[in-house]
Amino acid sequence: MGQGAGGGTAGQPEEVERFAEHLRDLKDRTGRSYGALAERLHIGRSTLHRYCLGETVPVDYAVVDRLARLAGASREELVELHRRWVLADEART
Repeated sequence: MGQGAGGGTAGQPEEVERFAEHLRDLKDRTGRSYGALAERLHIGRSTLHRYCLGETVPVDYAVVDRLARLAGASREELVELHRRWVLADEART
């Protein structure tokens, strides 16, 4: 699949792209590789990569919350991230 300007998959709903962009920012803030971060999150490296590309949206918010906390997200960021996850999940279904 082609990549959009933000590094995600072209043709995805805007809500999914914005959510994926936020995940990429959090991933980058951790300073960890996809493999190292995925291990800490207890998910597969390719799964984390798909989330960050916007190819899929996590079914469960818990993994997103763990990523945000590893990245040192503030309370406000956690609230905004949850809002974005809800919108992306709705757009996906």
